[in-house]
Amino acid sequence: MIVDFRLWLLFVEHDLNPAQYDALFNKELEMLLPRISNPTERNRLQGMLGIGWANYIGASLRNAGFRDQASIQEKIHDITVKLLVSPGGLFRNYDEARHGPFDLRWKRSVANAVKNIAEKERNRRRLVPTVPIDQEFRPGGVTDLPNRASAAQGDDKLVQDFRRLVRSRLGELGIAVLDARLAGQETKGLVGREDLGSPGRSVIKRVVQEIKTTAWQYASGLGDPAFFRDIERAMGREEETIQKRKATTAMRQTASS
Repeated sequence: MIVDFRLWLLFVEHDLNPAQYDALFNKELEMLLPRISNPTERNRLQGMLGIGWANYIGASLRNAGFRDQASIQEKIHDITVKLLVSPGGLFRNYDEARHGPFDLRWKRSVANAVKNIAEKERNRRRLVPTVPIDQEFRPGGVTDLPNRASAAQGDDKLVQDFRRLVRSRLGELGIAVLDARLAGQETKGLVGREDLGSPGRSVIKRVVQEIKTTAWQYASGLGDPAFFRDIERAMGREEETIQKRKATTAMRQTASS
């Protein structure tokens, strides 16, 4: 639970400092050492303390063909979540007699995680479509997620299950906010709508944060942190739109003065 929470903080704060991820791996290794009875294996594991865990994952991703640094950093986070949290069996399920040397288990685990990410990227659709930043919200205009003929059936079920979870926790206002943001539309059209309980801007802002928290919990349970990242980007896109408009307005005012 502590590792889960610390990973959450590292991600939502956009702090992708490899040293902080290395500290999590080292902590797990320190907890594993007392369970190792073979002196040779224990010495081998002690020698792994302080290695560049995150840099090794990054190098494996680059060897697999990933080049964008921002994407590599996000995938380092995803693989760390997979190895330490969900399913999180790298250290937790290790048995020296059954699994052999831990350093080989570590290398195999990273290799398999990178392979799975590469395959998923080849087959997986984008959760959030690209839409013009000036698209306005039309009250009552969003009834479901955008239809994408190329979407895989499993992905559709993933999204629909998440929508049901949001509805059960946050009601119709939560669904309205989620659907608006997934469609790239602004939430200002939801302010004051009587059918949603006449919410104010502060209420909608709070719902956005609650949707992010729900997405993290949902994605962690599935072992799919990329799903959380897509939702988090969708929920934050409106703020980016507002900032772009403010910058454009400021430029126009400067040009006309």
